Amino acid sequence: MPHKFLNQSSIDELNQGYLITHPFKFKVIDNFLHDQIIGYILDEVCNTTQKHFPNYADVRQETVDMKFSYDKNFGENTEALIKYLMSNEFINYLEKLTGIKDLIRDDGELYGGGIHKIAKDGFLALHTDFNIYNHKIHGTVDRRINLLLYLNEYWKTEYNGHLMLCDGEHKKVCYKIAPIVNRCVIFNTCKESIHGHPEKLDLPYDKFRRSIALYYYTKNASTDMNNVKDFEGEGYHGTNCYKYSDFDTSDMKPV
Repeated sequence: MPHKFLNQSSIDELNQGYLITHPFKFKVIDNFLHDQIIGYILDEVCNTTQKHFPNYADVRQETVDMKFSYDKNFGENTEALIKYLMSNEFINYLEKLTGIKDLIRDDGELYGGGIHKIAKDGFLALHTDFNIYNHKIHGTVDRRINLLLYLNEYWKTEYNGHLMLCDGEHKKVCYKIAPIVNRCVIFNTCKESIHGHPEKLDLPYDKFRRSIALYYYTKNASTDMNNVKDFEGEGYHGTNCYKYSDFDTSDMKPV
C-alpha cells in the first residue's frame, strides 16, 4: 500500500542513512512527496498572503533580508504534512537517517519552523544556527536537525537562491543546492554546519523563493542550569554569521 505522503524512494533514502559527511552530515532527497500531495501543498502555500497569518513575521536583519515567515494557520494539507513530519513514524525515519536519538516528537510548537517566503533581492547570510532555547514544556532543548522542503516550480539557475553548505575551517563552499520543487534537504545542525543562500535573489517581482522549514530538538542534558552547555559542550549562542566574500566557491559541487 502506497505511503500517504512519502514516495517509497524517499523512505529508502531515509533508511539508508547519511552518505555524505563533509563538510557536515546532510542528505538531499528529490521527489520527496507524492505528486498529488506536493500539488496540494503548492496550491495552499502559493495562495497564502499575510492576512492568513496572525503570527506572520516580516524579517529584515543582519542574517536575512526580505523573508516572510508564517508559523500558524497553514492550509489543510500543509497542516497535515507538518503534523506527519513531527509524528512518531517520521521521526523514527529521521533518527535512523541522522543517528540522533530521543528527538522531541508530536510537538508543532517547537521554535522557528513554518513557511518561509523570500522576495526579490532577499538573501540568507551564511551562518550557523542558534544552539539552545528554553521551551515552555520541554525545558532547555538543543537544536539538532534542519529539514527544508522546497516549493519552487520552474526555478531557474539565474534566480540564485541556492542553498550553500560550507567548510568553515578551509573557508570553502562545498555544495550549491538548487531549491527546486519537492526537493528535501536534511542536515544535522552543529557548530560546523555553515549554510545559507547568501546571493541576492534575482526574481521577477511576482515570484518568491518558498520552502517549509522544520527544526528538531533533543532535551538538553546539562545539570548546571547556570552554565548550560549544548550536546557539543558549547555554551549558548545565537545565530553566528559569516561573510560570503571570505569563502572560496571555485570547487563547489552543484546539486
